[in-house]
Amino acid sequence: MSVTSHTSFPPPTPSARSNFTTQSTERDFESDLTHDLGPDSAFDLDGTGITGNEEEAVHFCLLAEFDIDAGATLAHQYPYPTGTDEHRLAELMLPDGAHLRAEDWTIFYLGQTPSSAIAPMLSHESSMRLSTESSSSNTTNDDNRRMSVMPLDRATRGVAGSGGGLLYVLNCVRMKEDKKMRRGAMVKAMAICTPNPYIGIYKPLLLLALEEYFLSPSPEILARLFDSANAISTAGMPRLTRYERILLRCSERKDLFEEKFGITEPLSGTKEVFEDLNSEPGHGTGSMSESGHGNEGLPRTGSGSGSGSTSTSAPNHRKTLSSSSGVRMVRKGSSSSQQFHLATPPSREGRLTPDMGYGVSATENQGKRKGVPRDTHFFETEARFKKITVPIRIPMTVFDEDVGDYSLIELVQTFSHNITPFPPPYHPHLHTNGSMTHPIILILNAMLAHKRVMFLGHGLPANQVARMVLAACALGSGCGQVLRGITSCAFPYANLASLDILEEFSGFVAGVTNPRFEELPTTWDVLCNLETGKMTVSKNLQSSSNNITNTGSGGMTGSNNASSVNAANVGSMRSGRSSETSLGSSSMIKVEDDPSTTSGTPQAKMNSIAKSDCLDNQFMDEILSATTSHYGESNIRLRFVDYLNRFVRIASHQEYTQTGSTKIGYPSVPYRDGVLGSGAVFADDQSKQRELWTNSHRVEAWRKTRSYRLFAKDWQSRLKKRSVGFDVQHQIARLRLAKNMSDAEAEAIFGALNNGIRSYDQVVELLTHLPAHWGGLIPIANGLFHRWVGVRENALELLITLQQHPVGRQAVSSMNYFHRKALISLLERREANMKRQRELTRQREEAYTSTTTAHANGWLAGESSPNGTVQGGSTNVTPQGVGRA
Repeated sequence: MSVTSHTSFPPPTPSARSNFTTQSTERDFESDLTHDLGPDSAFDLDGTGITGNEEEAVHFCLLAEFDIDAGATLAHQYPYPTGTDEHRLAELMLPDGAHLRAEDWTIFYLGQTPSSAIAPMLSHESSMRLSTESSSSNTTNDDNRRMSVMPLDRATRGVAGSGGGLLYVLNCVRMKEDKKMRRGAMVKAMAICTPNPYIGIYKPLLLLALEEYFLSPSPEILARLFDSANAISTAGMPRLTRYERILLRCSERKDLFEEKFGITEPLSGTKEVFEDLNSEPGHGTGSMSESGHGNEGLPRTGSGSGSGSTSTSAPNHRKTLSSSSGVRMVRKGSSSSQQFHLATPPSREGRLTPDMGYGVSATENQGKRKGVPRDTHFFETEARFKKITVPIRIPMTVFDEDVGDYSLIELVQTFSHNITPFPPPYHPHLHTNGSMTHPIILILNAMLAHKRVMFLGHGLPANQVARMVLAACALGSGCGQVLRGITSCAFPYANLASLDILEEFSGFVAGVTNPRFEELPTTWDVLCNLETGKMTVSKNLQSSSNNITNTGSGGMTGSNNASSVNAANVGSMRSGRSSETSLGSSSMIKVEDDPSTTSGTPQAKMNSIAKSDCLDNQFMDEILSATTSHYGESNIRLRFVDYLNRFVRIASHQEYTQTGSTKIGYPSVPYRDGVLGSGAVFADDQSKQRELWTNSHRVEAWRKTRSYRLFAKDWQSRLKKRSVGFDVQHQIARLRLAKNMSDAEAEAIFGALNNGIRSYDQVVELLTHLPAHWGGLIPIANGLFHRWVGVRENALELLITLQQHPVGRQAVSSMNYFHRKALISLLERREANMKRQRELTRQREEAYTSTTTAHANGWLAGESSPNGTVQGGSTNVTPQGVGRA
């Protein structure tokens, strides 16, 4: 039954509503800190690969219309009202200029503030209480019947301050000309609200449903859309861990982790237990079995989140054999025979890949299997709307804050075609290279410093503006892989009616199409004009002149928002006072201390330190060169993820250097007396100084934000769940960058890797630090050529350990010819030594046997017995002279 905006279920009581609206205006930070993205999140940052309660794929379906008299109105909400202001929803669903285009898309979020959040229904609260009580109590009224079909997770999704996450809204708006209408056209918009970050998979269903609504306006279409979206089967979709998703992101192989998809028979490979999450056929949700929890490092797979409707299972709910069988499926270990080959037969993708496996691969043993996708970066399924079947490809590498479809290449190209020096005033945390700071780097700095960033696209489709905002979020979060907390303050589409919400945030990133925002510099700190590619820093932002001079002054003047807070923090740095989140003045690079500074004014000093060979500018030159060379979007994303990962490592190093401890990483200590080092690794002192000079201001600004505190909590969670007990990234970086490494350190590193990398989870974590775009296993394979026998043996044993798992076998097979030749040579030498040892052992055993036999035969043939008689056969011979006495 559909529910319109005027004939709906009873709203919450005034008391409940008042309690809801009196929460903090901005999304509760403490709830974000207590919201541990662990096993309960389908795309958790810490990524254990095990999920708890499943929730619906789509929570709400909305429909808005434009009425010439009433304006934008919200006509229908299904399955029940969201509790959010209906006029606000309608304004967001019908963007400015929607009547000028045949089709447009907008994206916005629910749950960021109480005014834009889902109202906690009383039925939800009752269902939560009833779930803990005895199940024998029966309810008969309609409200109790409704709450029986509402999952408990819905009580927190989209509710401000609950820590349950956001609801992502994908909205399609279409305009159709109709001469019968007063304005000659109809404008309608339909939206779905989902907790899944991969919102793009629902676009085909939205298009079909909206087209159907234009032909036959009926609320039942929303119900059909709701059921179709929630009936998308994810049976057989593996639940990848954090490191597995990172490794899949870094790989271009289309068969990586294919053993996890649609497995119905035993395979040769690692011992991994697969639990069936859907024990009952026809249902899309289930719970993880308790069996197998004792198997450390053995990931499980099952159905994905949002795999079924809340009321009844869809009749066309498709399942693979792996999920409908309801049995435990175990992949047995590989064969013990080791067969290494140098040949490179053509693979099924048509490229040459070396055959370094243990005999025949798992895929060749089993042949073609049902449910294995053509590309393991996506899970292939389907949706049905009426009689139309729509193919669906769910991305497998998505993190919780990697929302929607965006393009970093588009963002880079938009703000790189017309680069001009920035005018004063300059801000050290934004203009990290003075006037020559690259615009993309300035956006990154503003995101890290939690500034108010606004993208203006006057006359452009709202979809284009929203994509830019999503790309900026990916830029500041490392595509959801490194940092989090940015999505909660992101507004892919906003309008003038959203000003009151934007004012509740000290920092945000928003996309607008109304040019009026350009005339309101108090509402933003950085304005990015998509039409001109020009970037403007608000003059109301605290001037950097006060940040550079008056080091003894404690008074600060500036804007009354986040700028004043930042200015106070910078003031504490100048005065040398150390606070809870300040590193002190010694950690900052003083502009006036630069010997190249000759100008008198602070702004001239900041401009004079601009360097064309700054690391940021060199990085952006590499990005532009890659885009010019037609590198793909995935490659560009990996480069930005690596850059942000490096930034976090440097921030940890700077924090540890100044305070003696760090909350966001391993302590920065070198190798000493057999004890492995940890922390950031620098090629030499010169590069170290350059990196610290480039990042010092942005590190200090980032440490004042909630993103820093969320990362610190995530880091502590990872330390508790880590499978390797030392800093693997540091050891790999030492093998890759160190110029004069001692033989003792090399032996310690390879020994630690050989002894510490055993299980499947440990192998996957190691391989995430050895991506293909960084040379793959080259740092490990180079150990095969070391002059110390111990290093060579440990490197050999480590590669053999990798070979015991399918993912490691694929990595070893991608080594170059010389490394493969060295590996096989060492294996042949080891085999020859083993044969020689066996031959020597056999010869010793034969010699010992022959000697023993000879002694025994001689004794039987006539040797003296202990009593002095000579035994020869059965006749006893007494020596002469013995009996005479």
